[in-house]
Amino acid sequence: MELLQIKYFRVIAETENISKAAEQLYIAQPSLSMTLKRLEDELGIPLFDRNGKKITLNKAGRIFLKYCDEITTSIENARLELDELKGSETADVNIEVRSASLLIPEIIRKIQNKNSRIMPHIFQSGCTDADLTLYSDITEHSGSSGLLMREPMGIVLPETHPLAHYSEICRKDIEQYSFISLSTDCSL
Repeated sequence: MELLQIKYFRVIAETENISKAAEQLYIAQPSLSMTLKRLEDELGIPLFDRNGKKITLNKAGRIFLKYCDEITTSIENARLELDELKGSETADVNIEVRSASLLIPEIIRKIQNKNSRIMPHIFQSGCTDADLTLYSDITEHSGSSGLLMREPMGIVLPETHPLAHYSEICRKDIEQYSFISLSTDCSL
């Protein structure tokens, strides 16, 4: 059985006239009659009661029409769902972060405002195929780079530490302390 036979059967059932159905379908009436005959032969039961040019659905035809309507609805639902799937495919964007950047929420918001189908993936480090990499120090990265912003960093120190009472601490102030790691190696 073919979907075309189901389509043709539904139009014949609606019009109850093979000539009118053929006009609606833009096919020759003999071709439509042959299609209906092949369908009835395949099912092994007549679907219409014939009275001259007038045909009406019989009990078998009404049963078959019910299932044809379900098949047609299912196919249409499948098409709609597939169209929706085509329109909702996401594009992955890999963002490697080598700093505790305040830029991340804003970058993600702008990416998703531009295209809601983009799915950002954030990596702390070690992403070999990053689309965007954020560094805390522009000297660590060769290639196109630039300073986007300076951001504050918090340091927790015991009260007895020599730097505990500083209001601002620079990198050069903390480089000498062994408990501080300034390496970009995430395994430390």
